[in-house]
Amino acid sequence: MKIFIKTWIHQWKELLNERNFRISLYVGIGLLLLAMVINYQAVLYTSNVPVLSVGDLILDNIPTKDLLFMYTYGIFIVVGITALYPFIFRPNLVPFTMKTIAAFIMIRAFFISLTHIGAPENFFRLPQMDDQPGLFKLFYLNDLFFSGHTGFPFLSALLFWENKILRYFLIAMSVAQANTVLFMHVHYSIDVFSAYFITYTIYTVSDKIFNKLNFSFREIAHRVKDRIWFSANSH
Repeated sequence: MKIFIKTWIHQWKELLNERNFRISLYVGIGLLLLAMVINYQAVLYTSNVPVLSVGDLILDNIPTKDLLFMYTYGIFIVVGITALYPFIFRPNLVPFTMKTIAAFIMIRAFFISLTHIGAPENFFRLPQMDDQPGLFKLFYLNDLFFSGHTGFPFLSALLFWENKILRYFLIAMSVAQANTVLFMHVHYSIDVFSAYFITYTIYTVSDKIFNKLNFSFREIAHRVKDRIWFSANSH
């Protein structure tokens, strides 16, 4: 544990001493904040536009289920892991993670603003909706295409692909969330299935754009880790 903490501190110290890392980090923070504002405005816009429900081959043949716990807390767990894992275990990935998530949020905000379709018929509505905390209300605004509950865990799996345990867990969470939103009738099937293709494209483009920076930051982090572990084992 002592070696891990020492490695973590020195990795952050050397990365922050790198000008390109600082710029990349600040850009990531700025883009993420901007993405949240854009997404919020897009969701408010689509939630105030007159809309109608349409038919769906899958939803028309499955019952509506109360899966509220998984729907809310499941995605909170994924967000928590996505925020904490790179900060604690992969500091070099923090800027890339933020910029890729920002791209995901902004592209999704653009898509949900284009086509105005109402929530599926028989969708699960939170009991006493007006009495619920604002955080819960955010999950019930009209932001259909594409499914963030499905796409975000999959994006996190792609970001942390080298960690096999985390990769499989996040893919499993994505599949679980996909089933959750379908059985709650809060997303159409096209919202769910398209999420995988769009999310993969976002990740691939982001990786190509920032690949050189990612490689240089990874080299710094690995160099620090090797130096500290060599020093600890040589005594």
